[in-house]
Amino acid sequence: MTLLAKSAQGDRQSFASLYQQTSAAVYGMCVHLLRNTDEAQDVLQETYIQVWHHAGEYHADRGTPITWMMSIGRYRCLDALRRRRHHVDFQQVESIQESDAPGPMQMADAQSERQRLSDCLKDLDERYRATIEMAYYRGFTHQELALAMGQPLGTTKSLVRRGLSVLRRCLGS
Repeated sequence: MTLLAKSAQGDRQSFASLYQQTSAAVYGMCVHLLRNTDEAQDVLQETYIQVWHHAGEYHADRGTPITWMMSIGRYRCLDALRRRRHHVDFQQVESIQESDAPGPMQMADAQSERQRLSDCLKDLDERYRATIEMAYYRGFTHQELALAMGQPLGTTKSLVRRGLSVLRRCLGS
C-alpha cells in the first residue's frame, strides 16, 4: 500500500513520510511560480492540508501521486496569484524599484514590432516615407519639413497625416 493510500486512511506517520519525500519538489514549483518564498511556504502548507483531506480521492489511473500533488500545488499557486492581483498595497507598490531595462519578452516584442514597422515603411509611397522618417526619426517639425521639402506647410502636414494613416492600417493588419 502506498504512503498516499495509508494517508487516506488517517495514518499520520505515512503522511509525514509522504511529506518528507515530496515536499521539496512541490515547494520548488511553488517558489518558481510565485517568486516569493514566504508565499510559497503558505501555499505548500495549503497544498498538503488539501492532500491530507482529499488523499482518498486520488486515482492511480490518472497519474502518479507526485503528479497529483503537484497539480494541487499548482492550482493553489494560481489561486494565490489571483488573490495577489486583487489585493494591491499601493504604498508597497510605490516603494518597489523596478528595473528600467526591458525583459526578454519586451525585447522580443519590440524586435517584432520594429520589424513590422520597417516592413510597413518599405511599402509606403516614397513621399509618405520621407516625411515620416524626417519627422519621427530625425525630429523635424512640420515647419522644418515644409522648408526642407520645398512645399507648403499644409501639404506637408497632409502628407504626414496620410502617411501615418496608411502606416496604421499596415500595422493593424
